[in-house]
Amino acid sequence: MKTLQITEGFKVEVDSRIEDVEAKYIVPTKDRPVFKACCDYIGNIGGIYKDHLVGNCCSDTFGLNYKDSINGLHEWILDNKSIIEEYPKCKFDLYLIDGTIEHEQAKEVKVYSISARKAKKLLL
Repeated sequence: MKTLQITEGFKVEVDSRIEDVEAKYIVPTKDRPVFKACCDYIGNIGGIYKDHLVGNCCSDTFGLNYKDSINGLHEWILDNKSIIEEYPKCKFDLYLIDGTIEHEQAKEVKVYSISARKAKKLLL
């Protein structure tokens, strides 16, 4: 194992075969944030991108810009209608992650939310 400095004050231990953290993860910054999607009943919604890494925190990356993330979430809801039927009081949220660390966790700022009820009315 070797230790790589990811952000100031935080290090992550990675297998020595990994030469570059950015080859395996997206490392978000204020200029290049990522978006994470969640459902309060089922948890994180996986995306098509590599996981993102902030400090020692790794998570699913749902989108790379705001517009595509919202459109992607709406498409995901359409493709997974059964979740709305099974959990009619659930909600779906998008979080912006810009690489900031707060209380030893990646800081997540909620930037969009849609309830199952509203999604059913607008999308289905």
